[in-house]
Amino acid sequence: MLIYLIDDHKMFAEAMSTIIGLNCQGAETRIFHSGADALKALKDETPQLIVLDLDMPELSGIRMLDIFAQHGKDIPVLVCSGNLSTQNIQAVLRAGAKGYLCKSEDSATICDAIAQVSQGHYYPPAAETLAGEDGAAVTPLLSRKQLVILSLMKSGMSNSDMADTLFLSTNTIKTHIRLMYTTLDVNSRIECLNKAEELNLLSE
Repeated sequence: MLIYLIDDHKMFAEAMSTIIGLNCQGAETRIFHSGADALKALKDETPQLIVLDLDMPELSGIRMLDIFAQHGKDIPVLVCSGNLSTQNIQAVLRAGAKGYLCKSEDSATICDAIAQVSQGHYYPPAAETLAGEDGAAVTPLLSRKQLVILSLMKSGMSNSDMADTLFLSTNTIKTHIRLMYTTLDVNSRIECLNKAEELNLLSE
């Protein structure tokens, strides 16, 4: 079983890889310290599980979940974070994660979570109930897909790279960008990203 570990903390990612290698039979890990690098690798292979950090620069865990939801590969995701507030747990489950795990858990719990999520189950089991709960009704300024494109834009991807990542046509990407410019009343990428920062659209 191939597992992607996406975490910008190198020491933790390497420790997690070692734990999985020693305790989870048949598991092989690949470490990525940025979401953008993981997305590039996903063009050529499909892991059976993604273990994802929540707090990362450029592309946050929540935004990565949004991307995975539109990526078309339907890979189960286990969020592993030291910042699992009730709000964050609900957010990651609504965004498509199959489970969540605190970074302080022991090796047995880690392997149990990996086994459950890789087999399509929720972890912990209560996560299934939380995933089905509706959040507060909010009308966002930008659509979820536009927020994904905005985050990829911030990471430096070109229109063609974004199209490849999201399995969309370049024209569709251009259309979404044009709509974002109109909504935010801007005329360029730099203005768009600056306005997004002002409005905290990239704060997740």
